[in-house]
Amino acid sequence: MASSDDAMTSGSINLGLIQKLMKDDSVAPLIHVLFRLTVEVEALREALSSPDTPESVRQSYRQAYARVAVLSHNAAGLGGGTEKVLSTYFPRARETSTAPYATERMMMQRLGATEEEIEKLCRKMDEVSMYT
Repeated sequence: MASSDDAMTSGSINLGLIQKLMKDDSVAPLIHVLFRLTVEVEALREALSSPDTPESVRQSYRQAYARVAVLSHNAAGLGGGTEKVLSTYFPRARETSTAPYATERMMMQRLGATEEEIEKLCRKMDEVSMYT
């Protein structure tokens, strides 16, 4: 089965975003965030694909990219591939924790942080949240 984004090009995506912005300027912040994230992701990809980057790091990224690419096309279930990838950023409803900083905790766990490191981060986030 062909991918739903076969006809998408950088030009068509850019034009679509600009047209959306011209019709509804309330989406401007979101579009700016998308553009900045795209720049950041491309910078990370460039760094990770550089011959100067250790091969073990490049291999780890290739393997991770392959896993996520396959996941993004896995249509099984209610949400499909897109929801599966989003669930790596945001907990699914059944996984939603009432713990403060659930998303940050989840990422720190993925990165192999200890419970002590996670709690230290949460205390620091609590501290800085009181600055306002």
